[in-house]
Amino acid sequence: MSMDMQPDQDGRTKLTLGPIEKAISGAIGAALVIGFSWLVASMQSVLTQQQVTAQQLVSMNQQLQTINTQLADVPALKLEVAKTQIKVDQHDQEIKELRQLRGIK
Repeated sequence: MSMDMQPDQDGRTKLTLGPIEKAISGAIGAALVIGFSWLVASMQSVLTQQQVTAQQLVSMNQQLQTINTQLADVPALKLEVAKTQIKVDQHDQEIKELRQLRGIK
């Protein structure tokens, strides 16, 4: 293992690495490249999942709007059912009165 620092002719310090230092530097460089590649792939996966989730939310929002529109009619339907029940009760009462008038029970 050797690492030398010597002044160069232009005044800068020159660093010379030995074979072990070169191997270590290569391994660190490779690890950085692999780590960066993994980070990019991971971010792409996260973005894809986020896009799928966003599409599901849009679909769910449309379904909720449809349900809200359908539920808006519920009070009107309750009113119609109540009116119909009143009419049925009135008709039952009228039929009962007609039977009593005719003497049929």
